[in-house]
Order: sequence, then structure tokens, then C-alpha cells
Amino acid sequence: MNAPIIWIVVPLGTGIILWFLRRRRGFVGGIAAGLSAFLASLAAVFPIGEVIRLGGLQFALSESLFVLGRSFNLTNNERPLLVVIFFVCAVWFASGLVLKQHRFFAPFGLMVVSALIGALAVQPFLYAALLVELAVLLSIPLLVPPGEPVQSGVQRFLIFQTMGMPFILLAGWVFGSGDIAQIDPAILPRAAVVLGLGFALWLGVFPFYFWVPQLTNQTHPFSAGFVLSLLPVSILMLGLDFISQIGWLRASSGMFLVVQLTGVLMIITAGGWAAFQDDISRLFGYAVILESGYALLSIGLNTLPGYMIFAAGLLPRLLNLFVLATALSVLKNHGQPTDFDHLQGIFQRFPVAVIGLALALFSISGIPLLAGFPVRLEALELFASQRPVLIGWVLLGNLGFLIGVIRVLLHVVRVADQPEQRLETWKERGLLLGGMLFLVLFGLMPGVFYQSVIFILRVAPALLTAR
Repeated sequence: MNAPIIWIVVPLGTGIILWFLRRRRGFVGGIAAGLSAFLASLAAVFPIGEVIRLGGLQFALSESLFVLGRSFNLTNNERPLLVVIFFVCAVWFASGLVLKQHRFFAPFGLMVVSALIGALAVQPFLYAALLVELAVLLSIPLLVPPGEPVQSGVQRFLIFQTMGMPFILLAGWVFGSGDIAQIDPAILPRAAVVLGLGFALWLGVFPFYFWVPQLTNQTHPFSAGFVLSLLPVSILMLGLDFISQIGWLRASSGMFLVVQLTGVLMIITAGGWAAFQDDISRLFGYAVILESGYALLSIGLNTLPGYMIFAAGLLPRLLNLFVLATALSVLKNHGQPTDFDHLQGIFQRFPVAVIGLALALFSISGIPLLAGFPVRLEALELFASQRPVLIGWVLLGNLGFLIGVIRVLLHVVRVADQPEQRLETWKERGLLLGGMLFLVLFGLMPGVFYQSVIFILRVAPALLTAR
């Protein structure tokens, strides 16, 4: 048996098969959710590269798959990440059944995940750029329902992601062309700049992020939430894996300073724009940008505690965006506009969705007793000890986002003159209540959940030696 076949080829093949069965939406969504849960369970139970005994059976999962002279390697170091990614996908696909997502959501969702896992596994690194681009291309049918026109937000998403690919290819060719000691020292800083530009375009770093709020405003929030949850996390893990492999990058204090300052700039600008938003869907986009800013801030510390905070923040990030996307999807599915001019009486019609929306936004803001608070607090303490001059700017950006959230709260609590019927279904309420329960549990018992997630840092083992 072969690990890359199980966690890369099987999801890809299943996604292609389900595309042919796309008319049977419930069946397709159930298969996608069940397969994702099964693959997450396999990753949690079976070690890779070791002999496994099941009763009288004895077998081993090999680590490598060779395709056209290129290798795809999945080892025990990648298992925790595989568990997280496929478990998250199982939740999204199962929730998509409740929220009646279009027939392309599950098939192309599986193919996107397969491409992203392949990007993390492929060697040499430069081929990861091609697989990320493949994931982006497969995301377009997922973001654009059948029969609907492609909006400018989706077009800009495709343009910026595609623009990042040649930069990554070029930098990957330079750093992967041989022993770093044999490369001209004058070329290395230039290659690092090219690499940084590529990741900036992929992650939507300032000033390349204006497509993010457009995307969340012009597409269905559930599809946008799925793409903007998995794609940035996978790209960040890909960047950490690359840094772990290249010792010159790990020792470059200048590069980490730039990463840190970029994270600060993203937090400041995202908070500033969020404070003046008049549409919750666009605020969703700035929430994604704020989360990415804090992730870069933690990575830029270049210390083991910083990397641990980044890893610990992945589950709260994914949970926050899931609850936020689910709440907005409930409103969208019932024809409720999300701009401030049409929010009067919304709490009377969608009480659970509004509460879930508020809790997710407050959690992203770092309000105590919610999932985002412990990670935000640790990240701010570490950053303040290293860059006390800049901590005020970070707090100012976070305050700006919180102001935007409070403005949303003031509008959603306005009561309509006439009582209106509640429009949420019991399935939608159950889904939202489950998400809100975990938002609170994460905030009250962060250690229970974070310790299991920190093991994903084994994807980049060299970073575990950072001080």
C-alpha cells in the first residue's frame, strides 16, 4: 500500500467520479464527507513507513510515489496535518448538504484538497507551484455555481494566484538547483525577494488583497469560506516546509523581519477598512485578511513559541471562518441581504444565525472566553516582548476590526415594527449551535485542543529547533 495513493490519488479519483454523478447531490455530498472522515481516521490510526499488523494481516504504508520522475512523499511528519485537513473537509462537505450547496461543490472540493496535499508532498519543491495553480483552477467551478457568470472578484482571485506561480517557480529553481553554498551569494537575496513576492500574491498580502472582500461579497459565502480556509493554510504550511528545508532562509533575520512587518501591515489595514464596512460579506473578507496577518506575525517571530502559536491558531482560525461562513450562508439561502440598509429585524427572522455571526466575529477580534482569545493573547505578548514599538499599531488594527464588528451588532439588533416569522430550519440551527459550542469550548479549555494541533509543526522539523 502507498500513502500518496491513499491521501492524494484516491480523493482526486473520487472527485472525478463524483463529478459524473453530480446530479445526485445528496449522494455525492455524503460520499465526499464520508471519504474525508475515513481518510482522517486512517491518518490518525495508521503510521506511515512502518509495519502494521491487523490480526493475521501484516502490511506497510510506503512513503513515496514516483510520477514522471518526480516523487510525492508523505511521512509520519505529515500525518497530523492530514488528520486536520481531511477532518475539516468532512465537516465542510457534511455541512454543505444541510446548506444545499450546488452540485459542483463536493466533487471539486475533493479535487482541490487532493491538489493541495500533492503540493505539500511533491519533490522538488518548485512543482508545488504547479499543483497550487491546479488547486486554484479547480476552485473556480466551486466558487461559481453552474449557469452563473464569473464575477470580478473570482477573476481577480484567479489573476493574482496565477501571477504568484512564476515567482515561486523561479525561486524554487534557484534554491533547488544544488547546494546553497555553491550558489552565488549575490543571487540568494534576490531569490528570497522573488519567493516573497510569490507568497505575497498567493496569500493576498497588502497591497494584493483587495480581491478577498470582493470574492466574499460576490460569491456564495460557504464556497468562499471553504476556499479561503484551506488554500491560505496550505500555502502557509508550504512556506514553512520550504523554509525548513533551506538553512539560508532560516538564518535570514531580514526575511523574518519583513514577514513580521507584513503581518503588522495586514492587521492595521484590514482593521482600518473593516471599521468602515457597510456589508457583512465584505467584512468576512477582511476577517480572512486579519487572520492571515496574525499568522504571518507569529511566523515572523522566528522562535519556537512563535511557531507553536501559529500552529495552535490553525483550529480556531478554521472554526471561526466555518461558523462565520455558515451563518452568512443561512442568510444568503433565505434571500436576506447582508448590507446594513437591510438588516432591520434580521434578529427576529434569524436569531441563531445572528448569534453565530456575532460570536465568530468577536472570536476573530480576540474577545475573552471565545476560541480566538488565547492565541491572540499569546501572539500579542510574544510580539510585544520582541517589538514593543509596533505593538500599539497591532492593537490599533485589532481595535478597528472590533469597531466594525460592533457596528454590525448595532445594526442586527434593530427590531422591525411588525413581528416576523423565523426562517431558519432546525438543521441549520443545529449546525450553527454545534459551531458556537466549539467556539466557547475552545475559549474555555484551549489546552485540550491546542496540544493535539501543535504536532502539525512536524511538517517543518527544522523549525522545531528554533529558540
